[in-house]
Amino acid sequence: MPENSMQMLIYQEEDIRTMGKKSGKPEIYGREEKILEIVRECWPISALGIAAHFSEKLSTRAHKKKHSTNYTYYLKKLVTKRLVLSKRIGNALVVWPLEAEAYRAIHHMLKDAQKGEGDLR
Repeated sequence: MPENSMQMLIYQEEDIRTMGKKSGKPEIYGREEKILEIVRECWPISALGIAAHFSEKLSTRAHKKKHSTNYTYYLKKLVTKRLVLSKRIGNALVVWPLEAEAYRAIHHMLKDAQKGEGDLR
């Protein structure tokens, strides 16, 4: 088989393997999915808030640091996948779901529309 044909077959195999990954929806697994669910239920929330939700031991400073680092890792992954938005407040990473920004935008549009009606009277 000529070299170009062999390369073409390799590229086609790679396309078939990655076909499901190109759906446009970010893939989330296991722990990330549970954390995203908590963020959607109780926002805004920090990594320690999520740790408390999972009933992690937070009695000592070492435990708090360990769990904060652990859950911050997952929160950053969700931020990278554009499923949540974040802001640093001191050392804490506070997150909220992307849907909350849509609610805020709708609220501003309604508020502007009401101001516009008041001006017409």
